[in-house]
Order: sequence, then C-alpha cells, then structure tokens
Amino acid sequence: MALNKGQYIGPYLLIEDFRIAGGRSKISFAEAGGQRWFVKEFLSPKYPTADSPGSARTKEFKRKQCEEFESHQKRLMSVTRSACSMGSNLVCAKDLIRVEASYYKITEAIDTRTMLPNDVSKLSWKEINIILRSLVSSLRILHSNQIVHGDLKPENILIKKTDAGIYTTKLIDFDDSYFSGQPTTDRESVVGTPEYYAPEVFQYIADEDEEIPSSSLTCKADIYTLGLILCEYLTGERPIFDKKKYAYAYAATLAGEKLTIPSGKFMTSTLTSLISRMLELKSADRPTIQEVFDELKMLDISVEPIKTTTSPCSDVEDKKESAAKHSLKMHLATRTIPASSSKLAEVSAEKPKLKGTLMKK
Repeated sequence: MALNKGQYIGPYLLIEDFRIAGGRSKISFAEAGGQRWFVKEFLSPKYPTADSPGSARTKEFKRKQCEEFESHQKRLMSVTRSACSMGSNLVCAKDLIRVEASYYKITEAIDTRTMLPNDVSKLSWKEINIILRSLVSSLRILHSNQIVHGDLKPENILIKKTDAGIYTTKLIDFDDSYFSGQPTTDRESVVGTPEYYAPEVFQYIADEDEEIPSSSLTCKADIYTLGLILCEYLTGERPIFDKKKYAYAYAATLAGEKLTIPSGKFMTSTLTSLISRMLELKSADRPTIQEVFDELKMLDISVEPIKTTTSPCSDVEDKKESAAKHSLKMHLATRTIPASSSKLAEVSAEKPKLKGTLMKK
C-alpha cells in the first residue's frame, strides 16, 4: 500500500506525497508533536506480507533479510542517538517504522543546503580550520563507537554559518553506515559514492568469489574518503591522478599511482603529509581519526600557515625538492605496476555491471 499526503506513519502525519530520491528510496515530510520531520521510505528490502507473491521458501528468505536489516538499523540508531545526546553535530534518526511491506526512517527535518568545497577553500584559514575540526570531531564520535559512516561526501556534510558568524558542520545520512569490520554480506548492496570510495570498498564490491573478508572494511575506509574531502576543502579540488586512465581516485591508488595533492594557499608540507597518509593504499598505513584530529588541533587557528617554500632556505629547499622530484619521476618511468594491481585492473575491465570501474574505457 502506497502512503501519501494526509496519511499516518505511526504518529507522523504526511504533509507531502512521496517522491523518488536517488533510485534507492522515496522521501517526504511529516508533522508530529508540533515539529516537522523528514521521512525516507526504503525501496528495499520489502517485508513479505500474507498477500506478497512468492513461495513459502522465498518469503522466509525475504523475511530473514528484513529482520537483519531492521536489527542493523535499530542498533545503529541506538548508538548514534546516544552520541547525539552528548551534543555532537550528528543528525540522527528518530524512528524506524514498518507499515505493511515498507520501512520508513524518521529524522528531524533540517535545511540540507551546504557549501561547495570550492567555496570552502576560499574562506579564511581560521574559518576553514574550524570547519575541518568540527567535521573530524563528528566523525571521531562515530569511530569511537566503531561505526563507519560509509557514504562520506560533501553533500552529507552540512556547513552553515551561525548567527554569531561561526561556521559549523553537521554530518547526515547514516543509511549506509555499518559497524567496523561488519558490512553487509550482500556485497552489491554496498553502495556509497564511487568518487569517494576507498580502495578496499571497491575490492569488496568487485569480489565475486567473496575471497576478501568483510573484516577488511573498517573505519579506515572513512579515513581515505576524508582525505579526499579535506583536500577539496583546502584547495578547491580533489587529489590529482591520471584521469585518462582511471575514472576514480581509488582506481589510481589500486594501480599503484600516488595521488598528488594540489597546491593551495594554506596547503603546507604538514597538511600535505597528513592527507597523503590518509590516502595510502593499505588501510593499516592510514592514521586513525584521533590522529587526524590531533594533527589538526596542533595547527594554530589564529595564524595563517606559511608554506615551506617561503622559508628563509627556500632556494636550497627548492633545489632539493626539484632533485627529489626528478629522481621520483625517473623511478616511476622505469617501474612496472605490481602483478596483483594489474590483475585488479583486468578484473575490473571485465565487469561493466559493477557500480565502480577501475580503468577508464
């Protein structure tokens, strides 16, 4: 049964008809208790009712899927609500309600407009620093509870300027979140956004033989994605790689290409080093969210960072850097991509049905 404006979902009165959003859900708004609420209807899974098509065996299988989905979502909601009660900038769900075959998630209605990364990069150092600290602090709360956001991207980071003139961030959309090392076993339902995939996320999705364990998807997957986003906020663009060969950053990383951090007015060697470590291929080589937070906290918020190239020894350092770059260039020109990475590229090229592709056609 399709619910629309004027009908109730539990105590929530729908004030708009549902509309499709992103192909995986429908959205609407409701009112309850004198407050406005955002309502999301999941298009999958659907709970098998008495009049649903299918055999008893099929219904039992679908019922089990729904019970796992409901248990997972309610567990996430319970943990995130606890974090929200501590005054964090996480926008948490209020209810998960099933009406006949469909599941509905209820969240406080908020203004989802946000700043584009390029606009953030044009702010002052103090403003950008506050935004980065606020974002990392919110993610730190999730990770301290062993929750992987799973779909970090600028659209899910709401940046607003308060009446006091201070920028704040809110982290939204935990529909694809999971507990560290415990993603869904239905690999094709791991969605996220390919532009912000960590390498291991793509590997997990692409692994038809299921040889890659679910334990490989940890909070460190968020760290890779966060590195891409921090780069955008600081420079106005994502890390640089050969886009003629690779569609996405994770693909270049898997193939052994080191992502290049663009220059920016606040991009010092310290920040470049931090982001580069966040973008390492091996998740174990990436810093934890606490380490990222600590490094950002060490930066003086009141003093604009000075690039290392403007130091008194800049001429000497520039020559050393030039020599190092030349040496690295010669090394890259003569090396070969590891067999394991080449195999990944070949596998990806043969799987056009996958949500993300490793090599550009």
